[in-house]
Amino acid sequence: MRSSMWRSALSLALLIFTAGVAAAQTTYPNVKMAGRLQVEYYGFNTTENALGALIPSPENSFMIRRARIEAKGNLTENISFVIQPNFTSGSLGGAFSMKDAYLDVAFTKPEAKNAFVLQAGQFKRYFGRYELTSSNNLPSIERGAYRGLLPVSSNDLAVGNGFAAHDVGAGLKFVGLDKRLAVSGAVMNGALNTNNLDINNSKSYYGRVTFAVTKMLSVGASVADHDFLRPAIYDTVSPGVIDTIVTRDSAATNSAFGLDAQWSAPGNEGLYAMVDYLSGESVLNSANKIWGIQGVAAYNIRIKSPDSFLYAIEPAFRYDLAEPNNQLVNDQSTLITAGVNFYLSSKAQFRLMYESQSFERSDLKTISGVRTALTMNF
Repeated sequence: MRSSMWRSALSLALLIFTAGVAAAQTTYPNVKMAGRLQVEYYGFNTTENALGALIPSPENSFMIRRARIEAKGNLTENISFVIQPNFTSGSLGGAFSMKDAYLDVAFTKPEAKNAFVLQAGQFKRYFGRYELTSSNNLPSIERGAYRGLLPVSSNDLAVGNGFAAHDVGAGLKFVGLDKRLAVSGAVMNGALNTNNLDINNSKSYYGRVTFAVTKMLSVGASVADHDFLRPAIYDTVSPGVIDTIVTRDSAATNSAFGLDAQWSAPGNEGLYAMVDYLSGESVLNSANKIWGIQGVAAYNIRIKSPDSFLYAIEPAFRYDLAEPNNQLVNDQSTLITAGVNFYLSSKAQFRLMYESQSFERSDLKTISGVRTALTMNF
């Protein structure tokens, strides 16, 4: 009787152990769902600015800034994928757009000290620190100026001139030195709109390197060589006749480099700080130089009381100075964002910001007002 009880106990223990091992094993293919929803309101005195009056959008509006469902997973141990469409009323390209849609093929084992990965599809160009920061948690609500303001911030210049944002192509990524060093390079279409075929037979090239100096401090550098269609050539010899000549196989390029540094990460307790510098050439004429510098800082104060409605309070500040064309005088702009983020949980926030966009041109009135957002991700 006693031996029978021991055998039953051992069998039960073996069954529990076997079930635990089986549950711990990863099966392929596997898919995980994620997403984000961000509802935004802005109100600015846009039309009081001579250029702002030309913006085809209201001075104040509610909008769905981001509404994304993301599917990501692994086909095998070495092949992973991400598919992320965006459904939004605030998109300049319409109500639906494809954001991320790419495959990663790793040539190393997950447990290897160094990682070497091929990436192909639509993903973000390897350029700029804040542009590559996830929109799940942006302390400033926006990376650039966006709705209600003029699109001449540092981030707007990087995106508008083909250095940042999404594109279609292929890249290689290397991660080493115990994940402290990351080196990436990509060849891409260079189209200024996402999910587009190339407009010529040339390609654009992007590269980025980051290094974690400490667990809290990391630095980075980016380079870009962006190709574009040559501007139209107008025949001014024949009076009253405009002959437009467009070269389809363009060799015209504009290039840029960027430097950046970051302390901690958005949403972490304590201080988060980031500075991002860009210098490059205009997509309209590579003789025109552009540059911009922005800094973002936030301090996340965790609420210790278990009965508190809030998870954390986070004062935030952003300063942005941009030069869209060094061939023009008095065309610089300054964007200041200041406010507070109320964390309802680690993944849900109410953000309240005051924004002021001033201009070097004396005839352009400062645009100011509020921008708020209720954001969440899962």
